[in-house]
Amino acid sequence: MNNSIIIIALMAAGLLLMVAAMIILLRLTKMKDAELRNSGRRELKVQAMKIVLPLRVQAYERFLLYLERVQLPQLVKRIYTPGMEKGELHLLLLQNVREEFEHNLAQQMYVAGTTWSAVMNAKEELVNQINETFEQLKDEEDASIIAQSLVALPNPLVDQAIAVLKRDFERLL
Repeated sequence: MNNSIIIIALMAAGLLLMVAAMIILLRLTKMKDAELRNSGRRELKVQAMKIVLPLRVQAYERFLLYLERVQLPQLVKRIYTPGMEKGELHLLLLQNVREEFEHNLAQQMYVAGTTWSAVMNAKEELVNQINETFEQLKDEEDASIIAQSLVALPNPLVDQAIAVLKRDFERLL
């Protein structure tokens, strides 16, 4: 009878060891599966970054180029021609700021929200400055005087947007 109790106890211990081994094996398998899934996700992220990073860099470049092109000195220099009527100058300045902005509109997907807001604020500042200058000098007949007034205006939000672009770009890398 003692032998049968010992045999039963050994069989029970063996059964417990087999169950414990199976549980450990299942957990190790689940951990390995999770590790493979995470590894796959990491690989997908790496591959996505190889595609998205150049697009993001391009977006920052295009917004910087936009801001440089619409700064009032550069904009007036590009648009104004001697003998131009003030109404034509006004229209072309606004049209240029808006068209260049719309041309780069899709780039907002690739930049930080703060960058996008800074670019939008800079554009609005430019439009307001152009409109206010033409309103203040509405009695002035000579477009060259208006052009000179615009060139002399500071563009703090454009300068701020350029700084934000550069800062966010550095974070990107």
